[in-house]
Amino acid sequence: MTQHIVIIGASHAGISCAEQLRNLGFSGAITLVDRQAGAPLERPPLSKSYLGSAPEEDEKFLLRRPEWYDKFQVTMIDGVAVDRIEPETHQIGLADGQSLNYDKLILATGAIPRTLPPAAGLGNVHVLRNPDDAAALRRAMQTAATAVVIGGGYIGLEAAASFRKAGLNVHVVEAADRLLARVASPDMSAFFLDLHQRHGVMIHTGMTGTKIDHKDGIFTGITLDTGQQISADFLVVGIGVAPDSVLADAAGAAIGNGILVDRQMRTTIEDVYAIGDVALVEGAALRVESVHNAQDTAARAAADITKTPMPDMAVPWFWSEQYDVRLQSAGIVPVGKDDLRYAVRPGKREGGMSVWSYVQDRLVAVEAVHDPAAYMLGKKCLENNLSPASSDAADPAFDLKTFATATPGMQRDGVGLP
Repeated sequence: MTQHIVIIGASHAGISCAEQLRNLGFSGAITLVDRQAGAPLERPPLSKSYLGSAPEEDEKFLLRRPEWYDKFQVTMIDGVAVDRIEPETHQIGLADGQSLNYDKLILATGAIPRTLPPAAGLGNVHVLRNPDDAAALRRAMQTAATAVVIGGGYIGLEAAASFRKAGLNVHVVEAADRLLARVASPDMSAFFLDLHQRHGVMIHTGMTGTKIDHKDGIFTGITLDTGQQISADFLVVGIGVAPDSVLADAAGAAIGNGILVDRQMRTTIEDVYAIGDVALVEGAALRVESVHNAQDTAARAAADITKTPMPDMAVPWFWSEQYDVRLQSAGIVPVGKDDLRYAVRPGKREGGMSVWSYVQDRLVAVEAVHDPAAYMLGKKCLENNLSPASSDAADPAFDLKTFATATPGMQRDGVGLP
């Protein structure tokens, strides 16, 4: 009988799983262990509104209010790292010397930012992943005039937008030939390039040999491939993340680009689950990093533990806010696929558009800005395994609503991946 569940990691996946376990009737003990000190915060605002807020406003970013832990009878151990898992004895060891027994263990360890070796160890160099990172960056913004962001993905661009809104000069440096090259369609990349340039951000793409300048161990700027030197007060490295699978690997779990799990989120170690950003579900080509995925995988693990009906694997969805623009995306935008096509559909609102991505005539993703209706209809198509012809998707006269709400095809057996 399961009497004690330990969850390592108290961000969106871990908190959501604890809540789901209670909602599904689990009455045993639940312990959350998190290496981050303090109450967990919402992660999406950390690169956006949090950076423009004052420290006394931090309470509004709480992931759960203090009374939640009492209501759901969850014990929280924060500010302590887990240094080992002992599957044979069903114990974990904490860095402060404590040991905890578990009947079921859930790994919600998330991901860690990739580092840029030439900048490692320098002062005034930041990453942006957890609340401590965001708080340090917010402090740096107070006395800075110029910021450099290396990495033109969503986190880098969201941070750049926050810096510009605060009045800083901003340079974004990207090694690829376009922004968002690994996560967005070319048309959406062009949209955000124009957006940032109109707001005064200086964009440098195709920069594969950027040199990090420093003095006395402190970052002072960069030198681009072109020889252009840019002085700056701080650097943000936003070149992606790696799954934090060290504990699972050391315990003997199967590891790929993440902790390998089945569709019930079970690892290859008995009574150990993995959820959220760290988990790589069988049959998936890649990990999905989003709040929605954290909640979805948490629900599946909770259902398996409580022996309740398993929720369907949902189509991944994601959003980003930059300036006054909200991007909504469903599915996985394909990169490097053969027979890849995009259909651009004008929105009804000024400046609105959606991009529909296809692989071999199959709709695999929809991105929309200033067009929530197109996003919702595209998501509905993906959920129902419906693919409008790309020519129809691009035609504003085509009745997408009627098409998307037609008799659905067979549900996808997977996570919306091409």
